[in-house]
Amino acid sequence: MNNEYGPSFPNEWLHAVAKYDIYELPLDQNRKFVTGKWKKFTESVLNGTDTFIFDCCFIQNPVTMGMIKYDSNKEDVISYVLELATIAARLNPLLIYVEQNDPEHSFRKAVGERPKEWSEGFIDYYTNQGYGKNEGCKGLEGTLQVLHARRELENEIFNRLKIAKKKVDNSSNHMNDYKKVLAGILSEYFR
Repeated sequence: MNNEYGPSFPNEWLHAVAKYDIYELPLDQNRKFVTGKWKKFTESVLNGTDTFIFDCCFIQNPVTMGMIKYDSNKEDVISYVLELATIAARLNPLLIYVEQNDPEHSFRKAVGERPKEWSEGFIDYYTNQGYGKNEGCKGLEGTLQVLHARRELENEIFNRLKIAKKKVDNSSNHMNDYKKVLAGILSEYFR
């Protein structure tokens, strides 16, 4: 709203709206809201024939909220994702988890390619709250520590999921090869 309306948008209105931002809610309220949305969605599409593709809302968002923002107990974060999996299980989902063999290299590459504001915002988010703050992580190196810990947690979550799942490594940055791998996974799954 600030970007769109600038200083003409009253701060008190911005603060009034921001307190209802799902990413600003305490973790238990976030989880209750998100799982409720997943339940409603599952019920509404259960008997349909459409295919839905979601990006980041299954593992990434709960881990970001639980670990990165609030440094919650690991089992609470894992159970959040497992609850989503239980809700979605009736839809026979397929999780395609994209990873890279050298996330540090990938992140450093992104920092070099993107605007400085992006990396500053990312580093601030990862080191000045929740896990990063509690572990004393600072700057780029601290962000890499948080990303490493995040990867370990996401691997544990992935291994505990009881739904159809595949890991895909996109480290090569060869988009055509990556598309072929994804097409192969999807054609196998939707036989």
